[in-house]
Amino acid sequence: MRNLLIGNGVNIQFNKIDYIPQQIVLRVLKNCDRKDFPSDIIVDRPYLLKSYLGFLFLEAREIIKGEYDSFVLASSERDSLITFKKLYTDKISTLKITDIGFEDYYLIHDLFCHKNNIQNSERFVIRESMRKAYFNDGKLNELYKNYPKIFINYLIRFDNIFTTNYDSNIELAIGKKIFHIHGQFDKRSDIYNKSSLRNQLPDAPVKEDEVNEIYFYLYSNALSTYCGEYKEFQLKRYSQANKGIEKMASAYNTDTETKKEVDNWTKDTNAIIAKLGRAIQLKAFNPSLAFSDDYHFDKFKSISGLLEIIGLSPWNDFHIFESINIADLDECVYYFFEENECDIIKNLLPILDKQKKLKFKSVKAFWEECYEK
Repeated sequence: MRNLLIGNGVNIQFNKIDYIPQQIVLRVLKNCDRKDFPSDIIVDRPYLLKSYLGFLFLEAREIIKGEYDSFVLASSERDSLITFKKLYTDKISTLKITDIGFEDYYLIHDLFCHKNNIQNSERFVIRESMRKAYFNDGKLNELYKNYPKIFINYLIRFDNIFTTNYDSNIELAIGKKIFHIHGQFDKRSDIYNKSSLRNQLPDAPVKEDEVNEIYFYLYSNALSTYCGEYKEFQLKRYSQANKGIEKMASAYNTDTETKKEVDNWTKDTNAIIAKLGRAIQLKAFNPSLAFSDDYHFDKFKSISGLLEIIGLSPWNDFHIFESINIADLDECVYYFFEENECDIIKNLLPILDKQKKLKFKSVKAFWEECYEK
């Protein structure tokens, strides 16, 4: 099988201004000043979000200097902090707010909350405002119109195309299903999907937060976080929940004692247990109901044959490289932007490197060849 993995570098190739990391941060800051800013969805007073990002930036140097080391609560945060320092230590004297990748601001946010004992409910609300403000205003899906014919022919060659991007440009270019590992703008998050199992329960989130179709992309299932381990957790949770509920629903329909126990759960004073009981009952009566699961990480983990990687930074999404390293591949080709990326990729894919299955090509040369002369 021929597999392709695409990252944000492909979008940058066709728009070198709007989708580079620096511009993404700048866009968020500028959007806070727009008259049409959807304050009813993101935050009531947009200037507070803008000010908060500025405040987080001021903490970045303290983090680089080690002042936040003692506030790390998990190994995943510690690993992310190490990577953060590697990325920004050399820039500390000239660091600008746009130099820090937007997803790295989530790490600063979490560390700041740990330091100041800001608890999960408030931390989540702030983080969700940041996440929604991060997303583009829906104009991203125009890039495919600039794809050269050679690039389109290159895409068509692959049996499976996976992407960490949220847009639909590849689909629009070749008319083929693309597998979005981290979600996409035109797929709703489970809590905003009226037909999901979650929204059939009495406390359906969609009742409290009605979707404004004009800003449909703000309700998407696109994942945005600084840590690959956190992304992987979110990727797995819906499929694992569906498997668990399905097993319990089957037992509910076939075993009298299980049915009696689950029925009792629905009357429990513990809200979580009561909700679980109702979910099992719903699934038992309507097997088609499920938690929305529009991620394709399991499919990606089962790839075999050839894998080519283009536009994916070695600094991001370590969970993806961990899966690639143990995949049943005959060959893995990584298109590098700078040659120093090759050593990083070798460290991320040691098994493939040892097996002599890892190859490198210049992405600059690739793009030069894509444009017909």
